Amino acid sequence: MFKKPLASIKPYSPLRSSDRRKFREELIRRYPTLENGESEENKSIVPEHVEKANVKTHNGYTGVLYVDESKHPLWIRLDKDKNEFLVPSVYTLWRNPSILPKIPTFPAVISKLENGANLMIPGIAFPTESLPDVKEGELVSIIIRDYNAPLAVGIMDVPTNSLERGSTRKGVAVSIIHIYKDQLWSMGDKSSPPDMEEGVKIDSIVEKQIKDEEHEQDEGQEREQRSATEVDTDFIISNEEEEAAIEQTARYTTAEVDDLLQASLYQALTEKLTSSVLPITSSQLYSEYILPSRPIGTEKDVDVKKSSYKQAMEKKGVIKLKSQRGETFLIRVDRDNEELKNFRSHKTVEKAAKPHALDEENKLSNSNNTASEIQIAEVYKPKGAVAELFEIQGKSKEGIYDFREIRQTVLGYVNSRDLADKRNRRYITLDENLREVLADKKFEDPLPDKMTQDDLFQHIRERMEEYHSVTFPGNDPELRKGSPKHLQILEATRSGNKMVTIIRGLEDYGINPDDLVEPLKKLCASSVTVSTTPQSSPKKPLYEVTIQGPQTTSVKEYLINTKGIPKKYITATPAKKGKGNKGGK
Repeated sequence: MFKKPLASIKPYSPLRSSDRRKFREELIRRYPTLENGESEENKSIVPEHVEKANVKTHNGYTGVLYVDESKHPLWIRLDKDKNEFLVPSVYTLWRNPSILPKIPTFPAVISKLENGANLMIPGIAFPTESLPDVKEGELVSIIIRDYNAPLAVGIMDVPTNSLERGSTRKGVAVSIIHIYKDQLWSMGDKSSPPDMEEGVKIDSIVEKQIKDEEHEQDEGQEREQRSATEVDTDFIISNEEEEAAIEQTARYTTAEVDDLLQASLYQALTEKLTSSVLPITSSQLYSEYILPSRPIGTEKDVDVKKSSYKQAMEKKGVIKLKSQRGETFLIRVDRDNEELKNFRSHKTVEKAAKPHALDEENKLSNSNNTASEIQIAEVYKPKGAVAELFEIQGKSKEGIYDFREIRQTVLGYVNSRDLADKRNRRYITLDENLREVLADKKFEDPLPDKMTQDDLFQHIRERMEEYHSVTFPGNDPELRKGSPKHLQILEATRSGNKMVTIIRGLEDYGINPDDLVEPLKKLCASSVTVSTTPQSSPKKPLYEVTIQGPQTTSVKEYLINTKGIPKKYITATPAKKGKGNKGGK
């Protein structure tokens, strides 16, 4: 459902305290597992600052999207097939994995689901116990078998009590609504799924599943599984793909896999990973840094279970690892190591993929697109107690940081002082420095002893100065104070029922309003005028462009396609419908 960007999204509006309380009560009614008696946990479901917006998906479904203050998606209320579903985002599911019943699948299936496929019945990885009891039409989450973090959420198409292991039954098991790496996920911080609290890593899950299947399934079950795969042409992995994967894996010996991963690690250490983010978990090192740094053409060749690259790197003195409570952390990198210093970089799978991703992202209906998009990044500067916290971590208090860097810096501080709760690492114990950062009038009640990671990151960011960086094509970035300003397109009625379309805020995007007169005249076949805005001052005049008629759609596409205005920073307000008024285009 979210494979493509939203067709439309209205301006966000904040939830009042009473609405937020009602929303939390509704969530607990629908998902009783949320009622655990821990107020901090409940706050993580509906944070203090929640906003909502009416949305429409690319395939015509309408709903309401709930986000936190940084526009991080939390929940979406969908009207689908005349039924209402209150769907948690994968970010919400990662914090609360028991909200929905879990349907397990195989690791290779996930990539097909990410491409828009539904989960087919043969794609279910039946657990040794049994599937949860779920009726047709109920929401479920999708997990990789033996990995607790949900990767997708969907609607059960058949009751689970009608499904049996080894059956050759075909058809859709779960209609996918939302999945990791789709457009709804992309609206958030694009973080990866967390590790299980037991310390099991994604790379070891595949190995465990292979061993389980070898020991638990007899030859008859294997034949049934193979038969189901060959018969069902809708199954997620085709025979040709399976054979190709086997052939790819067989191409490298253990020593060659070690060399491949070591080269990827060196690439990550020289180009991506800075010492300021340390310590980090080995799984984060692997998923966020090593995998994207693999050489082109080796996407399917990494078989981690055959590799001992981490031990080899530690023996060579390149990295220093430390085990703590069942988790392995990278705590130090020796950047003076001769082998690392002499490493020659290669083109990575991440860099190879980016042009294609950008092509897809920037495809526009107008084939005459020539403008490069203006790049805008929201960044922050530490101040007060936050600046002192950053200095403790070796960061400059005069520096400018994006949200990812803020998160890494705070996490580095938390890890270095062992502040994560030992029973639930999502909670952080507030020490003296953190309590000093949070001590202000925003907290009416006394500060809690613990706080979830997400809430802590948000509160710290709120206490930093807002800036944003604007990069016009062919120019160096410009740093501006405050949050980015939106370009406004609004429709209004003038002289009775005469409709006009007004553009405001062009100055913030380096556009001379007079330069738009002739192009918009031709585009809209209407008269176009330029005048000062009602809020304009003589010392610093601001201008608006007025076009006759309801021209919102045409004007918006023109500004995106020819002027490079990011769609995210355009706010379009069509005229309200009423008697004698059909609204904008």
